[in-house]
Amino acid sequence: MRKTILSAFLLICILLLAASFPVSYAAETSEEETAREGTALFGGGYALTGQIEGLGYTAKLYDAANGLPTSDANYILGSSDGFIWIGGYSGIIRYDGSVFERLDSADGLTSGRALLEDSRGRIWVGTNDNGVVVLQGDDRIHLTYKDGLPSSSIRHFVEDLSGNVYIATTSGVCYVDPELTIHSIDDRRFNDERVLHLERDKRGRIYGLTGNGLVFAIDGGKATEGFSGKDLGIEDIKSILADPDREGYLYLCTDSSNLYYGAFGSGADELEKINTAPLENAHWMTYVCGRVFLNSLEAAGYLDENRAFHPIEDLPMNSAFEMMTVDYQGNLWCASSSQGVMKVVANNFSDYTYQTGLDTGVVNATCLTEEGL
Repeated sequence: MRKTILSAFLLICILLLAASFPVSYAAETSEEETAREGTALFGGGYALTGQIEGLGYTAKLYDAANGLPTSDANYILGSSDGFIWIGGYSGIIRYDGSVFERLDSADGLTSGRALLEDSRGRIWVGTNDNGVVVLQGDDRIHLTYKDGLPSSSIRHFVEDLSGNVYIATTSGVCYVDPELTIHSIDDRRFNDERVLHLERDKRGRIYGLTGNGLVFAIDGGKATEGFSGKDLGIEDIKSILADPDREGYLYLCTDSSNLYYGAFGSGADELEKINTAPLENAHWMTYVCGRVFLNSLEAAGYLDENRAFHPIEDLPMNSAFEMMTVDYQGNLWCASSSQGVMKVVANNFSDYTYQTGLDTGVVNATCLTEEGL
């Protein structure tokens, strides 16, 4: 009898203890479901795309007039430790949220055209004419053509699933293994071409884009398939983006206002055609905050969950627009080679003038109706 009473008492205690802790379904909840519940998502990128209800956004420019040492920026990286890294023709700048610090140009750190944080936390800097500098704490490792780079002018990086870092240069592609040994990728289709961009899909396959519009794949360190816009029956390809959730699928920006989506190598009749007017000739795409963002030199926009295009019309950055990225807080960062950098953050105000399409001007009064404002 005592054992029965004791067992019942212990069972009741366990049930009461379990009831005092909330059940978490985070592992089973998709980003879209989380957004609908109004939790977890924060930052300017989510606010700008309307994924957080009741929040607006604010954009701020940083240039030589308000803290940034220079007004040119080619690339921005938000690293996992919270720093913002900015690469420009005048050097590398690191921002801690309060101070913009220009790093010493010693050991090859003379300029910045591309930035990457690898899986080991190392920062890779691709310079315009001085090769690659790998930053690991206070250590700097300088890689040049003498070490095997096909060119000292770097354009982009991507890391594969094995920790190899692929480097796009103005004379082809190579990759650096985790021990920092350089391996060449010899292919006549791009050996003497500017390789502008590299992507990795969900499976780990690497894709590249040359300046003359050739999109190619790399498997196991060797170039395989390659297609131009003409081969696919579409316009010249200016930018690529791998779908992070669907292996083998790419977004292809062209020199018109047409963006295409589909399996790598698919022809025009198999590709989904997306109109991005008034934005055309987009040269950069990225997937951040659950959306595809893209920009030309003068404008930017994003695709919603249905792949419909939305232009972003109220940003102060509108010249020499280079690229976009996001920091660990969900804030959007943009680089301009003439206007510096721009940060987009969330705020507690909504711009109803913009949302309703009204002309800007003085508003003397508002009223609240049963249907809302």
